[in-house]
Amino acid sequence: MVAVFGLEDASARWLTRAMRDAGVVAVHLRPDLPPAAAHSVLSAVDAGVHMVSARRGMDATFLEYWQLLGELGRARFVAVHDLGPIALDINEVAAIAGRVLEEDVHPLTMPLLDDDESVIGVLDVASGEQWFPDGSVQAPRADFVEAVEAETNVLRDEVGEDVLAAVLAGDVAVAVTVDAHSRAGVGWLGRHLPARTIPGSAVVLPGDHPASVLVAAGTEPVALGPALAVTGTQTMTVRVQSLQGVLEPALLAELAPAAVAAAQIDPVPDVGSLLIH
Repeated sequence: MVAVFGLEDASARWLTRAMRDAGVVAVHLRPDLPPAAAHSVLSAVDAGVHMVSARRGMDATFLEYWQLLGELGRARFVAVHDLGPIALDINEVAAIAGRVLEEDVHPLTMPLLDDDESVIGVLDVASGEQWFPDGSVQAPRADFVEAVEAETNVLRDEVGEDVLAAVLAGDVAVAVTVDAHSRAGVGWLGRHLPARTIPGSAVVLPGDHPASVLVAAGTEPVALGPALAVTGTQTMTVRVQSLQGVLEPALLAELAPAAVAAAQIDPVPDVGSLLIH
């Protein structure tokens, strides 16, 4: 499961939906979660994606989330969109992100441009492969070798030969290309996320609508019926009225450990609450 956040709310929500279309459970985070709630939510995800516009830049609004993901050992991606002929290139955006996020951010996918300089795919600098929105993957091209080597040499000097393993372990932060028009880079990102882990507790996550939430099950299943929502020292008796799959929207009576579902809970618990049956 991946948490998506960024200054441009519409773009972050677009990527959240696009990731779900790619078969990844994604949740959109607003910037004003209380620290305890942010820790609870980010403990339940496997990766974080900071959406950044190459045209409009970024600031430190989400620095706390980013640093918390690093402390938790989660994979961290800066997803750069709005790349094009009049925008900064991804190396410059990665450098800016590194200054804002207070750590090195290395480009891991670079944009492939059409004749009109629109983004039509991404180049994986670790493998040299070309990834396209239709799902096709093409072998490395000889004329890309120099650009690939320039990036991977820096990465390998820092983390060793297995760059992707270091990214998934949270040892290095990377910048990747996405494009809202062609959907370039979404498929690559969906295929390069860490495997799902089981959070310690059932956690209430932000939903797509104010009246609903997502629930990430912990080591025990979540079932319909009464439960206790715990937020810090506050407790509230609630009732789980329905559970629905996020990627395959079928109603469930019980949510298996480590699974995630949309839920109707009455009353609606705070984001970051721990759900105890």
